[in-house]
Amino acid sequence: MMPVMFFPLIYWVVLPLFLGWLVVRWINKHSPRVPSPEVAALYAERPIEPKWFRAARRDLDGRLRWLGDFEKQPEAVDAAYAGKEAAVAAREKASFLVFNAKAELLEQVDS
Repeated sequence: MMPVMFFPLIYWVVLPLFLGWLVVRWINKHSPRVPSPEVAALYAERPIEPKWFRAARRDLDGRLRWLGDFEKQPEAVDAAYAGKEAAVAAREKASFLVFNAKAELLEQVDS
């Protein structure tokens, strides 16, 4: 009875998951993640250590301001939320962004 159950498991569960994993890898390899010009300018102006995280604020006019570089992601997220609370208290509209060292957006908080 065991060999009869093994083939459907491979065919209906393992094979689709494996094919999906291959498709995601192919997409990541052939579609580069290019940061926006504002983010690239911020990273060119202030280089960051590898494996560190950066918090930034984007105002309504589109200007990106640096909030700090952090060794751990939760610290950068806390800085973004602290900036959000300050903006809400001042009745300002802004987005607070957390990036990794490759300038990939990890989290966005709006006020």
